[in-house]
Amino acid sequence: MQLNMRDVYDNAGNIKEALAAWLSGHKKLLALLPNLHLLNQHLSSNADVSFHEEAQSGLYFSFLGTGPINTAKDIHSVQISYQPQNISSHIVMTKGDEHSLLQTRISPAHLAAVLGETEDQIIQHFMAMGEKLGNKNAVIQLPITERTLTVIEPILAHKSHSISLAGHLYSAIFTLIEQLQMLSYLSQCEECQSKLFHAQNLIETPEYDTLNMKHLAQQVGLNTEALAIGFNLIVGQSIESYCTQSRIKFAAAQLRQNPTAKPHIVAQSGFSEDQFEAAFIQHFGVSSHQYGQIH
Repeated sequence: MQLNMRDVYDNAGNIKEALAAWLSGHKKLLALLPNLHLLNQHLSSNADVSFHEEAQSGLYFSFLGTGPINTAKDIHSVQISYQPQNISSHIVMTKGDEHSLLQTRISPAHLAAVLGETEDQIIQHFMAMGEKLGNKNAVIQLPITERTLTVIEPILAHKSHSISLAGHLYSAIFTLIEQLQMLSYLSQCEECQSKLFHAQNLIETPEYDTLNMKHLAQQVGLNTEALAIGFNLIVGQSIESYCTQSRIKFAAAQLRQNPTAKPHIVAQSGFSEDQFEAAFIQHFGVSSHQYGQIH
């Protein structure tokens, strides 16, 4: 099935009735100011679908999730990108896929006015950052940090269309710009990278306990924000995800040696039994019981 994204939702932001058998979700778009927009969108597919979508030029600050984004905890990553011109793209979803997006789009001229810069300075800055820190499409990835969660919650909790919501968006944008600058610095700081590798080594030690960001940051000589952002840069995944992966791999090694000791291994891992099984299936694709039978 091929669809144009503009034909998916009705005027109220709900999936059109004719497509309800294949798609579910919602789309809420607010034009807070002429050059400042906020989008909250969720789309779940019950079929293989290809979407054609058009995006306007501008600076995009995007918070990504899978299920509907109702609280900051529903967000798993951040993307920043600059689109110098309107673009068309294709999005492919297979049956069972879910995508969620909380996104603000602002024009370089508008951001320049807010920051007291020129439009050219803003454009050059984000183009340089995209080339230096972005992927092949110049999209920059950031992890979710405690500070990010703090600035997102007021946006999601806001119930009215007012100028105060624009203020919350500016706060989120400024926070992400600061994190972007920190990411740029960490990418060049060899001493900082050495500390980040030290954090990685500490997490991988068998005796490492449940993740405590503040304590780990103190151990390696970084603040928690730099640790979260830098770890994602160096390792390619969030520190929380890596810690879970490390602990479940260690637990799997213990299970291979002594399958009958599973209750002790689960207790030692720091997970509840349900968390243990969920992490096991996510990492190995099978339950711990099936894993034990295979190995």
